[in-house]
Amino acid sequence: SRLYSEARCQSSFPVHPEEGPAAPASGMQRALETPYVVRSHAASQTHPERACWTFSHPHSSKSDTRMDIEDNNPSKTNASADAARNINNDRHAHVSFRSDPMLGASAGCGYGAVDTDMDSMDVKVGLDGTTNVTIHGFLGSFHSVLYESPSDKSKAGEMKRKSSDGERFSVISIAPKSFSVGMFSWFPLYFPLKQPLCAPEGSTVNCSVWRRSDDARVWYEWCAEVIGNDGNVWSTSSIHNPGGRSYHVRL
Repeated sequence: SRLYSEARCQSSFPVHPEEGPAAPASGMQRALETPYVVRSHAASQTHPERACWTFSHPHSSKSDTRMDIEDNNPSKTNASADAARNINNDRHAHVSFRSDPMLGASAGCGYGAVDTDMDSMDVKVGLDGTTNVTIHGFLGSFHSVLYESPSDKSKAGEMKRKSSDGERFSVISIAPKSFSVGMFSWFPLYFPLKQPLCAPEGSTVNCSVWRRSDDARVWYEWCAEVIGNDGNVWSTSSIHNPGGRSYHVRL
């Protein structure tokens, strides 16, 4: 709830700080339809993370997308930039968070590696998860495979893992189940809900999230609903940030 409270506080901050104290305030809609990069501390991840979508780079293209940084010829087109403009990176995901007997205890505040001891505690002690939870928003994380190689050679200082077929690959991740221990460079993206949702015992939390763009902007939209164990809808949220009205990033 602290993240939610701090997001609400942004409503009193000016839209354009450079205009000084007389600048109009952001307002509650803008404050709660904006995702925030956060190093979560006073938070509780109530459900295990779920994958939303993937991106592959470089994208396959018929043209040579290599960029020659030594070539300063202004008449020469940038194949990399041209290829990037033709890639559709819009995405949509609908994910369901089933009732978790441990209420996400193994993931802690949502930033850091999963506590494997906590992860197996529900099996040992048979917890039944009879506690209702309040959902104040969602944390977005990433898992990135930087490169893959069939070689068994490893270099000092690189985070190397080995797949089941023996192939080695280098990973950087802030997802709790694959967290890159020792890394302190990237943090989750907090998507607040304008009205917190109560998730009773045994319920499922459904979340829809979109990554959308136009010729000049890219933004996220999101919404959520809670389905009780009887199949009835307990609560829903509106779609946040439709059309990028409150938040977007310029391309």
